[in-house]
Amino acid sequence: MIAVGEQAADARIWLTPNEDARLSELGEQGPYLLLFYLFDWSST
Repeated sequence: MIAVGEQAADARIWLTPNEDARLSELGEQGPYLLLFYLFDWSST
């Protein structure tokens, strides 16, 4: 876990199944909250 205000690694994430972005690109638009769902787009 990172602390409040700590810089996250510049990972590439999927915004939609066909659109990805880097965290640094999202940060240009202001603060953001990341939520992770295990197997969210799978049939399992």
